[in-house]
Amino acid sequence: MDETQVGSGPIDLTRGSLQAGKLAGTTLCGRYRLDRMIGAGGMAQVWEGTDDVLGRRVAVKVLHPHLADDDSLVRRFRQEAIAAARLNDPGIVGVYDTCSDGGHEAIVMELLQATTLRQLIDERGTIDPDTTMRIGLRLLDALEAAHRAGLVHRDVKPSNILLCDDGRVKIADFGIAKADDQTELTRDGSLIGTASYLAPEQLTGSDVDARADLYALGLVMYECLTGRVPFEGDTGAAVALARLHTTPVDPRRLRADVPPRLADALMRSLERDPDDRFSSAADFRAALLRTEVNVPAPPPGPPPPEPAPTADPEPQSFGRSERRWLLPAFVILLIAVAIIVAGLLLRESRSTGTSDASTTTTIAAAAPLPVASMSSYDPQGSGAAGENDSMAGRAADGDDRSAWRTETYDQSDFFGDKTGVGLVLELSQRSALESVRITGSTNGWSGQVFVLDGPPGPDSLAGATPAGTVEDVRGQVSVDLGGATGSTVVVWITDLGEPSKGSRHRVEVQEVVAIGVPSA
Repeated sequence: MDETQVGSGPIDLTRGSLQAGKLAGTTLCGRYRLDRMIGAGGMAQVWEGTDDVLGRRVAVKVLHPHLADDDSLVRRFRQEAIAAARLNDPGIVGVYDTCSDGGHEAIVMELLQATTLRQLIDERGTIDPDTTMRIGLRLLDALEAAHRAGLVHRDVKPSNILLCDDGRVKIADFGIAKADDQTELTRDGSLIGTASYLAPEQLTGSDVDARADLYALGLVMYECLTGRVPFEGDTGAAVALARLHTTPVDPRRLRADVPPRLADALMRSLERDPDDRFSSAADFRAALLRTEVNVPAPPPGPPPPEPAPTADPEPQSFGRSERRWLLPAFVILLIAVAIIVAGLLLRESRSTGTSDASTTTTIAAAAPLPVASMSSYDPQGSGAAGENDSMAGRAADGDDRSAWRTETYDQSDFFGDKTGVGLVLELSQRSALESVRITGSTNGWSGQVFVLDGPPGPDSLAGATPAGTVEDVRGQVSVDLGGATGSTVVVWITDLGEPSKGSRHRVEVQEVVAIGVPSA
């Protein structure tokens, strides 16, 4: 199944010198209990934990023990907490505390239900221009806040960008950030940052400022659109050489639907010379939105010519001078006559009509029904209730670019006694359901649709008759429900179809729309 990510890549228990089980259950500084590891990187492990003093869930970033003897790395690790704690911006992962206990160095952060942008790119290959633009704009807001505080991130990359389940975008890992008033924590001759996203001045050891972050963000957005970074090579040296001496290919040559303003902004952000890039995150943002700043007003034109004098009109006759009120009066008279005639005709029509006319009934047309709540349904699952329940609302938000998804499974028909998972739509009121429209995966999944009176329990579907079935779904499908009446619709997935993630099986549902008529 998918794991929550907090400022790191997917879980890799082979990295570092400490296995996950060795720290599980440990309490650091008498306060922060480590419950389960949710990520690991080159410097640290990230744990989901509990703050026993405040009683809240937290993320705890623990430096790998084999690095704790390196004073420079420990200083850099602590510097991340100090740097990030100075920032209070919704687009930056919040830091609560630092901790040093028994040879363990840790940073305590807010716990986020999120995936990384790296994962999203790996899963989808490319991301649509609108989503790329939204992600870029939110990151520019966060970087602007950091830059105003005198802090340069210097390691902006997809694995440090978190896409929260509630729609927020946050940047994490200020571990190699450099403040204006601090010295660089790096050994002589070494580079700080991830090679694929370093600005040219970082590669050459020149002074680094905020423009290096804008260069890296341009690389990230370029990769979102095209599925690749603009500079590639067999070795790190080859990538660096290409970045120093070549100009990237315009993304419009690789993807025709990239808007010109987006392509132009990215190409400028990727200029080799920092002086040719945007001078600030605000300028980058303005270019993405094509906002004109301080546009001068046009110069005043010549004054309009004065009207030529006209001769006094000659006296008008009575008919011409009174035309202003005679014509309206005549029109009013005609309207009054028309109303009288219409009234006489209506009275005659009523007197000759049949009594059946008074019993005419208006039948309401079927239409999309309002949804009160959305939730996942996993009655045969183990562990936490529901299946990616925090994502369920995405299937009724009116946006096909967001989705609820199942967990990933080794086979299409789940495993053991588990026969399916699903989504539950609680309607605002009991209704007669004409159909349900489902927009989802294109990998040939199958399932059933149930209409119930009330939320489903663990055994609600056992022996129940589905109102509709779907087979081999490949995109949007409309399921006829035949007027079934109820207040709850359950989309029950029984076969996950062809594998959609390597050799594993999963289904995504972008939108579910119930169509019908509310009951009287």
